[in-house]
Amino acid sequence: MNTKMSKVAAFVLALTVIIYLTIKFPTNVWALLIIALLVNILSASVGFYTIEVLTNIKKILLLFKTKIILRNQYVRLSFSYLIRIKVEGKYLLVKNRNGNYYQFVGGAYKRYLSSEALFKKYGVKSDRQFETEHGIAKNDLRIQVLGKNVLNIIKWFNSKEDREISQWREFCEELLSTEILDKHLFRFIDYKYVDTLQTPLQKAKYLDCQEILIYEIFDLIPNTEQEKALGDLSDKGNNDLKWASEMLVNSLGFNEWDKKPEFEIGAHTKWAINMSYSYE
Repeated sequence: MNTKMSKVAAFVLALTVIIYLTIKFPTNVWALLIIALLVNILSASVGFYTIEVLTNIKKILLLFKTKIILRNQYVRLSFSYLIRIKVEGKYLLVKNRNGNYYQFVGGAYKRYLSSEALFKKYGVKSDRQFETEHGIAKNDLRIQVLGKNVLNIIKWFNSKEDREISQWREFCEELLSTEILDKHLFRFIDYKYVDTLQTPLQKAKYLDCQEILIYEIFDLIPNTEQEKALGDLSDKGNNDLKWASEMLVNSLGFNEWDKKPEFEIGAHTKWAINMSYSYE
């Protein structure tokens, strides 16, 4: 029996004893003492389960919405990673390839062909809303799945099975292939996992469907030479590269000092800095 089941069993047993003693020995001193002791035990149990419910209320709501309300409706899921690169108090941002705004280096994860059986089992469809210069992005983890299978797919993603787990591909495509950074100097990089950010289930901003966006956030850990190169780059900017302070990111590109917008910044960039979703 696991810990939670043991606590439930103890709770039920204590409650049963209290009811029995109250009915059988309503005025007995020893019975009253035992009842008082059991009430204290039950109070602790009730407190524990109250905290458990409050902690998991979001999961419960998501379970209800996906398994019941949206059970047979398609929900859009997007699984991505973002790499925060900070130098001298400013963050390096790159231009999004599909929109006129800037964001952290990163993009959608890809799945491997070995995931085909699982995706077929859960009726997963590729999301065809976004195109690259080569057409629809193949095997990107931007997908659509029936609500009843949403939590199964999120669980699969968290298992890291049959999917890309490295963040190197987008780093290379956005910073090395574009020659923003030196290919030799940055051929090896270190970064650390910060946390995973998941948005609520809600209406997609531009699409006619409900969606959940999930981002894994990482921090680049440059060595001494890489840190110097990034420092030298920090005073440069062009149409593909921008540097932004935390204040500028939090205002999504609006300069509060000059009272004018400098450039547009994607909202998910703000979420990644604060590690918290916010409605814009």
